[in-house]
Amino acid sequence: MHELGGSDVRERARQGVDVADGLRVLTLNLQHGLPAATAPDAGSRASRATLRRAAEEVARTEADVVLLQEVDRYHPRSGNLDQAGELARELGMSHRFAAALAVAPGGLLLPARRSTVRRGYGVALLSRVPVRSWHVRRLRGSGLRRMPGPWWAASGWWPDEDRVLLAGVLSTPGGPLTVGVAHLSVLNGVARRQLATCVDALRALPGPQLLGGDLNLGPQAVAAVTAPAGFAPLASGLTFTNAHPRKQIDHLLGCGVRAGGPGRVHHLSVSDHAGIGVALA
Repeated sequence: MHELGGSDVRERARQGVDVADGLRVLTLNLQHGLPAATAPDAGSRASRATLRRAAEEVARTEADVVLLQEVDRYHPRSGNLDQAGELARELGMSHRFAAALAVAPGGLLLPARRSTVRRGYGVALLSRVPVRSWHVRRLRGSGLRRMPGPWWAASGWWPDEDRVLLAGVLSTPGGPLTVGVAHLSVLNGVARRQLATCVDALRALPGPQLLGGDLNLGPQAVAAVTAPAGFAPLASGLTFTNAHPRKQIDHLLGCGVRAGGPGRVHHLSVSDHAGIGVALA
Protein backbone atom coordinates (compact mmCIF):
# COMPACT_ATOMS: atom_id res chain seq x y z
CA MET A 1 0.00 0.00 0.00
CA HIS A 2 1.01 3.58 -0.58
CA GLU A 3 0.63 6.45 1.83
CA LEU A 4 -1.59 9.26 0.60
CA GLY A 5 0.61 11.79 -1.12
CA GLY A 6 0.61 15.48 -1.90
CA SER A 7 0.04 15.71 -5.68
CA ASP A 8 -2.45 18.22 -7.12
CA VAL A 9 -6.06 17.32 -7.86
CA ARG A 10 -6.66 16.88 -11.54
CA GLU A 11 -8.43 19.51 -13.58
CA ARG A 12 -11.27 17.14 -14.46
CA ALA A 13 -12.18 16.84 -10.77
CA ARG A 14 -12.35 20.63 -10.38
CA GLN A 15 -14.59 20.80 -13.45
CA GLY A 16 -16.92 18.10 -12.09
CA VAL A 17 -16.53 15.78 -15.09
CA ASP A 18 -18.89 12.80 -14.80
CA VAL A 19 -16.75 9.71 -14.32
CA ALA A 20 -19.13 7.67 -12.19
CA ASP A 21 -22.47 7.82 -13.98
CA GLY A 22 -24.76 5.16 -12.50
CA LEU A 23 -22.23 3.85 -9.97
CA ARG A 24 -23.94 2.73 -6.75
CA VAL A 25 -22.16 3.20 -3.43
CA LEU A 26 -23.10 1.83 -0.02
CA THR A 27 -21.51 2.53 3.36
CA LEU A 28 -22.12 0.31 6.38
CA ASN A 29 -20.71 0.07 9.88
CA LEU A 30 -20.66 -3.73 10.08
CA GLN A 31 -20.23 -3.92 13.90
CA HIS A 32 -18.05 -6.99 13.23
CA GLY A 33 -21.04 -8.91 11.91
CA LEU A 34 -23.22 -8.90 15.01
CA PRO A 35 -26.90 -9.60 14.28
CA ALA A 36 -29.10 -6.51 14.45
CA ALA A 37 -31.45 -6.04 17.40
CA THR A 38 -34.35 -6.71 15.02
CA ALA A 39 -32.84 -9.89 13.54
CA PRO A 40 -34.22 -13.36 14.39
CA ASP A 41 -30.87 -14.30 15.94
CA ALA A 42 -30.42 -11.03 17.87
CA GLY A 43 -28.11 -11.47 20.83
CA SER A 44 -26.07 -14.24 19.23
CA ARG A 45 -22.41 -14.00 18.19
CA ALA A 46 -21.21 -13.04 14.76
CA SER A 47 -20.86 -16.06 12.49
CA ARG A 48 -20.42 -17.11 8.89
CA ALA A 49 -24.21 -17.52 8.66
CA THR A 50 -24.91 -13.93 9.68
CA LEU A 51 -22.21 -12.72 7.31
CA ARG A 52 -23.68 -14.64 4.38
CA ARG A 53 -27.11 -13.24 5.19
CA ALA A 54 -25.62 -9.76 5.24
CA ALA A 55 -24.02 -10.43 1.84
CA GLU A 56 -27.41 -11.35 0.41
CA GLU A 57 -28.90 -8.13 1.74
CA VAL A 58 -26.02 -6.02 0.43
CA ALA A 59 -26.40 -7.70 -2.98
CA ARG A 60 -30.03 -6.55 -3.08
CA THR A 61 -28.87 -2.92 -2.80
CA GLU A 62 -27.06 -3.44 -6.16
CA ALA A 63 -24.03 -1.57 -4.81
CA ASP A 64 -20.95 -1.47 -7.02
CA VAL A 65 -18.74 -0.14 -4.21
CA VAL A 66 -19.20 -1.08 -0.55
CA LEU A 67 -17.49 0.84 2.26
CA LEU A 68 -17.28 -1.08 5.53
CA GLN A 69 -16.30 -0.05 9.03
CA GLU A 70 -15.81 -2.07 12.25
CA VAL A 71 -14.59 -5.04 10.24
CA ASP A 72 -12.86 -8.02 11.90
CA ARG A 73 -10.11 -10.02 10.25
CA TYR A 74 -9.48 -13.36 11.96
CA HIS A 75 -10.80 -12.29 15.37
CA PRO A 76 -12.11 -15.00 17.76
CA ARG A 77 -15.25 -13.03 18.61
CA SER A 78 -16.47 -13.28 15.01
CA GLY A 79 -15.49 -16.85 14.25
CA ASN A 80 -11.92 -16.17 13.09
CA LEU A 81 -13.20 -15.08 9.68
CA ASP A 82 -11.73 -12.64 7.20
CA GLN A 83 -15.01 -10.72 7.10
CA ALA A 84 -14.14 -8.40 4.22
CA GLY A 85 -12.77 -11.31 2.22
CA GLU A 86 -15.86 -13.44 2.87
CA LEU A 87 -18.21 -10.63 1.84
CA ALA A 88 -16.16 -9.82 -1.25
CA ARG A 89 -16.27 -13.45 -2.39
CA GLU A 90 -20.02 -13.68 -1.82
CA LEU A 91 -20.56 -10.44 -3.77
CA GLY A 92 -18.04 -11.13 -6.54
CA MET A 93 -15.97 -8.05 -5.73
CA SER A 94 -12.32 -7.23 -5.20
CA HIS A 95 -11.43 -5.78 -1.82
CA ARG A 96 -8.82 -4.35 0.50
CA PHE A 97 -8.79 -4.29 4.30
CA ALA A 98 -6.88 -1.76 6.42
CA ALA A 99 -6.34 -2.34 10.13
CA ALA A 100 -6.54 0.33 12.79
CA LEU A 101 -6.04 -2.26 15.54
CA ALA A 102 -4.25 -5.61 15.60
CA VAL A 103 -5.63 -8.75 17.25
CA ALA A 104 -3.27 -10.05 19.92
CA PRO A 105 -3.44 -13.51 21.52
CA GLY A 106 -6.71 -13.97 23.39
CA GLY A 107 -8.50 -11.51 21.12
CA LEU A 108 -7.07 -8.38 22.74
CA LEU A 109 -7.07 -5.39 20.37
CA LEU A 110 -3.89 -3.30 20.31
CA PRO A 111 -2.73 -0.42 18.08
CA ALA A 112 -1.67 -1.74 14.68
CA ARG A 113 1.88 -0.83 13.64
CA ARG A 114 0.87 -1.23 10.01
CA SER A 115 -2.42 -1.50 8.16
CA THR A 116 -1.62 -4.86 6.58
CA VAL A 117 -1.60 -7.03 9.72
CA ARG A 118 -2.97 -10.53 9.26
CA ARG A 119 -5.34 -10.34 12.23
CA GLY A 120 -6.97 -6.99 12.83
CA TYR A 121 -9.94 -4.67 13.12
CA GLY A 122 -10.54 -1.74 10.82
CA VAL A 123 -12.16 -0.69 7.56
CA ALA A 124 -12.55 -2.24 4.12
CA LEU A 125 -13.43 -1.24 0.58
CA LEU A 126 -15.13 -3.67 -1.80
CA SER A 127 -15.47 -2.85 -5.51
CA ARG A 128 -16.79 -4.28 -8.77
CA VAL A 129 -14.89 -1.53 -10.55
CA PRO A 130 -11.17 -2.15 -11.16
CA VAL A 131 -8.96 -0.43 -8.57
CA ARG A 132 -5.69 0.83 -9.99
CA SER A 133 -4.07 1.85 -6.69
CA TRP A 134 -4.65 1.64 -2.94
CA HIS A 135 -3.73 4.25 -0.33
CA VAL A 136 -3.74 4.38 3.47
CA ARG A 137 -3.51 7.28 5.89
CA ARG A 138 -3.25 6.95 9.67
CA LEU A 139 -5.68 9.16 11.60
CA ARG A 140 -4.31 10.03 15.01
CA GLY A 141 -6.46 9.58 18.10
CA SER A 142 -5.97 11.41 21.38
CA GLY A 143 -4.82 8.53 23.58
CA LEU A 144 -6.32 7.69 26.97
CA ARG A 145 -9.34 9.93 27.60
CA ARG A 146 -12.46 10.07 29.76
CA MET A 147 -15.00 8.82 27.27
CA PRO A 148 -18.52 7.40 27.08
CA GLY A 149 -18.32 3.71 27.91
CA PRO A 150 -20.22 0.77 29.38
CA TRP A 151 -22.11 1.38 32.61
CA TRP A 152 -19.78 -0.98 34.48
CA ALA A 153 -16.66 1.07 33.67
CA ALA A 154 -16.59 3.17 36.84
CA SER A 155 -13.51 5.17 35.91
CA GLY A 156 -14.80 6.04 32.43
CA TRP A 157 -11.24 6.07 31.02
CA TRP A 158 -10.93 4.58 27.55
CA PRO A 159 -8.30 4.76 24.79
CA ASP A 160 -9.20 7.03 21.90
CA GLU A 161 -7.21 4.89 19.48
CA ASP A 162 -5.76 5.84 16.12
CA ARG A 163 -8.09 5.31 13.18
CA VAL A 164 -7.36 4.72 9.50
CA LEU A 165 -8.44 6.06 6.12
CA LEU A 166 -8.40 3.59 3.23
CA ALA A 167 -8.74 4.89 -0.31
CA GLY A 168 -8.87 3.27 -3.72
CA VAL A 169 -8.43 4.99 -7.07
CA LEU A 170 -11.05 3.36 -9.29
CA SER A 171 -10.66 3.03 -13.05
CA THR A 172 -14.08 4.06 -14.41
CA PRO A 173 -14.90 4.43 -18.13
CA GLY A 174 -14.79 8.21 -17.68
CA GLY A 175 -11.49 8.32 -15.82
CA PRO A 176 -10.20 7.89 -12.28
CA LEU A 177 -12.47 8.20 -9.26
CA THR A 178 -11.01 8.22 -5.75
CA VAL A 179 -13.13 6.57 -3.05
CA GLY A 180 -12.22 6.63 0.64
CA VAL A 181 -13.64 4.96 3.74
CA ALA A 182 -13.05 5.92 7.37
CA HIS A 183 -14.40 5.34 10.87
CA LEU A 184 -13.71 8.38 13.04
CA SER A 185 -13.34 8.99 16.77
CA VAL A 186 -16.36 9.20 19.08
CA LEU A 187 -14.85 12.43 20.46
CA ASN A 188 -16.29 15.35 18.51
CA GLY A 189 -13.16 17.49 18.35
CA VAL A 190 -10.93 14.58 17.40
CA ALA A 191 -13.40 13.41 14.75
CA ARG A 192 -13.41 16.88 13.20
CA ARG A 193 -9.62 16.89 13.02
CA GLN A 194 -9.56 13.40 11.52
CA LEU A 195 -12.21 14.37 8.98
CA ALA A 196 -10.14 17.37 7.89
CA THR A 197 -7.17 15.02 7.41
CA CYS A 198 -9.32 12.70 5.29
CA VAL A 199 -10.50 15.54 3.07
CA ASP A 200 -7.00 16.90 2.53
CA ALA A 201 -5.64 13.43 1.78
CA LEU A 202 -8.36 12.55 -0.72
CA ARG A 203 -8.06 15.88 -2.52
CA ALA A 204 -4.45 14.95 -3.28
CA LEU A 205 -5.49 11.86 -5.26
CA PRO A 206 -6.68 11.65 -8.90
CA GLY A 207 -10.11 12.48 -10.22
CA PRO A 208 -13.26 13.42 -8.33
CA GLN A 209 -13.40 12.13 -4.76
CA LEU A 210 -15.96 10.34 -2.61
CA LEU A 211 -15.69 9.77 1.14
CA GLY A 212 -17.94 7.49 3.13
CA GLY A 213 -18.14 5.92 6.54
CA ASP A 214 -19.13 6.22 10.16
CA LEU A 215 -17.89 9.74 10.86
CA ASN A 216 -19.44 9.96 14.36
CA LEU A 217 -20.58 13.50 13.51
CA GLY A 218 -23.94 14.96 12.52
CA PRO A 219 -24.59 16.57 9.12
CA GLN A 220 -23.94 20.15 10.29
CA ALA A 221 -20.61 19.28 11.89
CA VAL A 222 -19.57 17.32 8.79
CA ALA A 223 -20.51 20.20 6.48
CA ALA A 224 -18.55 22.70 8.58
CA VAL A 225 -15.38 20.69 7.92
CA THR A 226 -15.94 19.44 4.38
CA ALA A 227 -17.90 22.14 2.54
CA PRO A 228 -14.94 24.58 2.39
CA ALA A 229 -12.98 21.84 0.59
CA GLY A 230 -15.74 21.35 -1.98
CA PHE A 231 -17.39 18.23 -0.54
CA ALA A 232 -21.19 17.98 -0.42
CA PRO A 233 -23.52 15.32 1.01
CA LEU A 234 -24.68 12.72 -1.49
CA ALA A 235 -27.27 11.06 0.75
CA SER A 236 -29.12 11.87 3.93
CA GLY A 237 -31.12 9.78 6.37
CA LEU A 238 -31.18 8.57 9.96
CA THR A 239 -28.73 5.69 10.37
CA PHE A 240 -28.23 5.20 14.12
CA THR A 241 -29.41 3.12 15.73
CA ASN A 242 -30.48 0.53 13.18
CA ALA A 243 -33.47 -0.50 15.29
CA HIS A 244 -34.43 3.00 16.48
CA PRO A 245 -32.88 5.56 14.10
CA ARG A 246 -32.62 9.01 15.65
CA LYS A 247 -29.57 10.60 14.00
CA GLN A 248 -27.25 10.43 11.02
CA ILE A 249 -23.60 9.70 11.76
CA ASP A 250 -22.95 7.60 8.64
CA HIS A 251 -22.27 9.70 5.57
CA LEU A 252 -21.48 9.71 1.85
CA LEU A 253 -19.78 12.88 0.60
CA GLY A 254 -18.61 13.84 -2.86
CA CYS A 255 -16.33 16.38 -4.49
CA GLY A 256 -16.79 16.55 -8.26
CA VAL A 257 -19.49 13.85 -8.21
CA ARG A 258 -23.25 14.20 -7.88
CA ALA A 259 -26.08 12.03 -6.63
CA GLY A 260 -28.38 10.69 -9.32
CA GLY A 261 -31.34 10.77 -6.93
CA PRO A 262 -32.14 10.65 -3.24
CA GLY A 263 -30.07 8.36 -1.08
CA ARG A 264 -31.59 5.39 0.67
CA VAL A 265 -31.17 4.05 4.19
CA HIS A 266 -30.88 0.26 4.34
CA HIS A 267 -31.90 -1.48 7.56
CA LEU A 268 -30.04 -4.77 7.32
CA SER A 269 -30.20 -7.75 9.70
CA VAL A 270 -26.67 -7.05 10.89
CA SER A 271 -25.14 -4.23 12.99
CA ASP A 272 -26.46 -1.45 15.21
CA HIS A 273 -26.04 0.94 12.27
CA ALA A 274 -28.19 1.13 9.16
CA GLY A 275 -26.38 1.38 5.87
CA ILE A 276 -26.85 4.33 3.53
CA GLY A 277 -26.44 4.21 -0.23
CA VAL A 278 -26.77 6.33 -3.34
CA ALA A 279 -26.51 6.05 -7.11
CA LEU A 280 -24.18 8.61 -8.65
CA ALA A 281 -25.16 10.77 -11.62
